[in-house]
Amino acid sequence: MKKLSQMVFAVAMCGAGLVYAGPGDTKAQPAPPPTGAKMDMPKGPPQEIADMAKAMDGTWKCTGTDMGMDGTSMKFAATMTSKTDLDGWWQHDSLTGTSGEGKTAMKFKMESYTTFDPGMKKWHSVSVMNDGGQMVGQSDGMKDMKMDSTADTWSPMGQGMFKDHIDASDMKKGVHMWGEASMDKGKTFKPVYDMMCKK
Repeated sequence: MKKLSQMVFAVAMCGAGLVYAGPGDTKAQPAPPPTGAKMDMPKGPPQEIADMAKAMDGTWKCTGTDMGMDGTSMKFAATMTSKTDLDGWWQHDSLTGTSGEGKTAMKFKMESYTTFDPGMKKWHSVSVMNDGGQMVGQSDGMKDMKMDSTADTWSPMGQGMFKDHIDASDMKKGVHMWGEASMDKGKTFKPVYDMMCKK
């Protein structure tokens, strides 16, 4: 069976897309417009998406470790291509990775889409994986080139939660990403991956 880390590690890469944090944050939800209020159509994609594309577009190579829920670790390597998609409204990340080596190596694939809501000032992301897993998250974005985030996950293994930590403060070394997963509704989190990514 594929490890939980393979279902969800890639949040970080999209997180390099640098998005997610806190589903269920009802405080951030805007009030609905009054009945009969005029709702203007958006004039185009938010500038934040174009700004993200300048930093993200291209090919990223990642290496690190992938950890199972039992604490054992394996080498992990991945490649992600990132581009603006759907008429500039979404940043689209396509990721493929391998966990382990030799006959026991496991393949991982993920497609992720990220957009920005200027009214809420939140990033929203949706990701689907080749093992039936999916993730949905929100984020306030980066601060001082660092970000902590969360997402909800669903897979054949059940429903879970995920925390990502991203440090892009030293791009010469690369983007450092590490994550934790919970399968008990956030009571406990266990390390899942730790990696460095470079263009």
